[in-house]
Amino acid sequence: MILRLFFAGALACLGLSGTHASATPLSLSSAQLQTLANSPYWHLLLRYEPAHTTSGVRSEARSSHFFLASNGRDNPLAELTALAEAVTGSATDNNHAACRFPTRAHWLYSQTGLGQPSLNCPAYDEWRELVNPEQATLVFASDYLNSPSSMFGHTFLRLDAPGQTEDTRLLAYAINFAAETNTKNPFVFAFKGLTGGYPGLFSLMPYYEKVKEYSDMENRDLWEYQLSLTPDEVHLLISHLWELRSVEFPYYFSTRNCSFQLLALMEVARPGLAMRKDFSMQAIPTDTVRRVLKEQGMLRELTYRPAAERQLLMATEHFPKPINEAALLLSKTPTLSTGLTVNEEAAALETAFDYSYYQFMAGQQSTDNKQKMRTLLARRASIDLPEQRMKPLQPPIDPASGHSTARLALSAGHAREAGYASLKLRPAYHDLLDPPAGYRQGAHIDFLDSEIRLDEEQKRLRLERLSAVDIDSLATLDIFFKPISWYFGLGWRQAAVNGSGAFSDIEHHGVAYIDGGAGYSLQLGDSGQCYLQLGMDIEAGPSLDRGWRTGIGPRTGCLAGNDNWRMRIQSDLRWRNAPDGLEHQLKLELQRDLVKGHALRIQTGLLHADRKESLLTELGWIHYF
Repeated sequence: MILRLFFAGALACLGLSGTHASATPLSLSSAQLQTLANSPYWHLLLRYEPAHTTSGVRSEARSSHFFLASNGRDNPLAELTALAEAVTGSATDNNHAACRFPTRAHWLYSQTGLGQPSLNCPAYDEWRELVNPEQATLVFASDYLNSPSSMFGHTFLRLDAPGQTEDTRLLAYAINFAAETNTKNPFVFAFKGLTGGYPGLFSLMPYYEKVKEYSDMENRDLWEYQLSLTPDEVHLLISHLWELRSVEFPYYFSTRNCSFQLLALMEVARPGLAMRKDFSMQAIPTDTVRRVLKEQGMLRELTYRPAAERQLLMATEHFPKPINEAALLLSKTPTLSTGLTVNEEAAALETAFDYSYYQFMAGQQSTDNKQKMRTLLARRASIDLPEQRMKPLQPPIDPASGHSTARLALSAGHAREAGYASLKLRPAYHDLLDPPAGYRQGAHIDFLDSEIRLDEEQKRLRLERLSAVDIDSLATLDIFFKPISWYFGLGWRQAAVNGSGAFSDIEHHGVAYIDGGAGYSLQLGDSGQCYLQLGMDIEAGPSLDRGWRTGIGPRTGCLAGNDNWRMRIQSDLRWRNAPDGLEHQLKLELQRDLVKGHALRIQTGLLHADRKESLLTELGWIHYF
């Protein structure tokens, strides 16, 4: 019902329902109109941005029904003049300009000092009454490595009605901005998402649908930041949302994305906020959340909603191994005799049900397993004991309190028989040696990571590497889950080869590369982890024999550390289709955090091939911003 009402107004926007009410234009001088047309808030409402090809402005909105004037997309004055002519008089039908654009009409009359005429907008009034928001909550869904659009996380808004409690939050409504896609090809998806090839639209949906999607299906934690927006500010927000129904915007994964567009909604709700200007180059969700919370008194309350898988794992961490093993068997055979004590059996039955329910919601079990869950519930109900599972604890650091995603590093080192100084820049996001607080364990996503070196011997600058994307997903095995550990990289780098493509401990030449692999990872204690993967890479460049080469072989490594320091040691073996044959690279990296936002990183590496060795040592200072 709510979605039908939300989108029903699109017909009116296109002039397919109702008739225009008679109106008398506002008596505004040309000077007044020009002044109002130059207002930052007017530009915000219409999403005007500096035009790339002219000296004027152009709206990001691509839908013609978002404008009243034929040239309204490029002319703020023409659009304002059309609005002033259209909104006067009493609105008596859904197609009246004041019903289509209530926020614009309200702002215009407030600027003129005149009282706004009475409005009778049935569709808008019914929709607003059903939504009935009193406060707004900014929700952050953690990163999801299996989707290019969600690798950095996702944000959306939840609208809370009066009287809603934690027990009824799922009945609230959520505002989401996302790309409208028509392909499942990940490469096409990523390319169009990076180049603005998909339209982005706002949508309104029940909050429980988002919780089901993120928590139950994609294993993504939700962080709910309740904002201090007043009821009047929330009213402005949803009235502007009504104006945005079925309006298309260009969608870019890293810039004009979900988080950027939500900032615009909040700026409309609270005039005077100017948050989008801080994200002209990129809009990473965690950074936008961090920016929102910088506003004085903006955060009212923080709630953590762990993903279903995390709830299960956190709850079972406190149970001994026999209970978890029994739970796994019970999830397959609910009538199985466990031989456990009454308390232990109660815990095992609860865990078995939670695991079965997770599998069912994730689509890993068929509907005939519902009977197994009923049997587990009935068997647990026969045991007169309180709940044994422990409530998952909220992590001490939330994503907005973690390190900033952009990183700058100044380093000095020695490689290929010469010293060097380097400048490294990573716009986003997080690697395995960065401070872990607030980020998913075992997740590494670097976007457009680059390095420029000044060679001590040759006295010239060169591009050492430029990665489009580098990903490590080191999810660990446990008794319930057997995730694949994988990595992927794409970019350009200097390779230790001479002009004939043979291994060299002195020379280097640039190559394009793509590499990837998969395997498994094991947890070792509270802070250790080791992995084994089978990988393959392809390199291409004019210096290589035949212009390209491939390599295949195992990658092994271990991680250790805590909140103050992290260490990674990794070995890569590659059998190449080149004269050098076997190539072995061993790398050790250590990072020590200093004050917040600053760290030192040491790395050393040994590359061996064709009975030659190339040694690298480096010390660098890191700044997160």
